[in-house]
Amino acid sequence: MNTKTIQRLPTLAAVVLIVLLVAACAIKLRGDEGQTSTPASADVTSDPLATKLTECRTISYEQKDALFECRKAWAEKRRQFLRQKAQAPSGSGAPQAGSSLFVAPKDDSRLPSGFPSIQQTGKE
Repeated sequence: MNTKTIQRLPTLAAVVLIVLLVAACAIKLRGDEGQTSTPASADVTSDPLATKLTECRTISYEQKDALFECRKAWAEKRRQFLRQKAQAPSGSGAPQAGSSLFVAPKDDSRLPSGFPSIQQTGKE
């Protein structure tokens, strides 16, 4: 082997490694598509709202009646989603941290020292 061939070996090895990596990723991605379609179709058939939402993906703007029904289904799904997020883990009626209704108390530690705190009068 001459020196030019020896100098090209790392480049050739890198190219071969990249080709193998791309092939492995393509095979992995192709295999995932077949696995995810079966459980998703089982979930859709058990939930009528999910079935309606999948039908709504193909609705066009010209289909006024179907569009109205789809908007109602989307609103119901949104309401279910937000209800799950807003439920407090404890039985109390007070908002918990992480809830969309929770507002953290004011932190006066960021104010520079020497300035008086602002008094709220309740008139705005």
